[in-house]
Amino acid sequence: MNLPLRIRQFLRSEFLRYVVAGCIAFICDFSMLVFATEVMGVHYLVSNIAGYAVGLIVSYLLNIKFVFDHRRYDDKQAHEFVYFTIIVIVGLGISEAVLWSATEHGNLPYTWSKVVSAAFVFMFNFVVKKWLLFSPANN
Repeated sequence: MNLPLRIRQFLRSEFLRYVVAGCIAFICDFSMLVFATEVMGVHYLVSNIAGYAVGLIVSYLLNIKFVFDHRRYDDKQAHEFVYFTIIVIVGLGISEAVLWSATEHGNLPYTWSKVVSAAFVFMFNFVVKKWLLFSPANN
């Protein structure tokens, strides 16, 4: 069966790979959030930071090995990881704000608030990572 060209291109696209990698990182992040909150009794906003740390590592490894075709800082991986971390920390700030707001003012359970926050952070992270880290260098 021959799929139309646009569908074949989409199935090979960085964005689809980013969605898959993002889902894997989110599962790790979310699992840590729930584990730390429910099992360890940690406040959900602190648990969110722990989950984000786990998600950061999973996301970075998947992004450099699986998702993006170009690495602007391939020869300077320490710089790349620092920039990646800064982007994720900004995303964490967005996540914390949305998580707190949706839980405390929207009366959502923290788990649903996390899903809402992930939707906000997902596109921010893709656009900024693609633009700053994973596009060909302008020479």
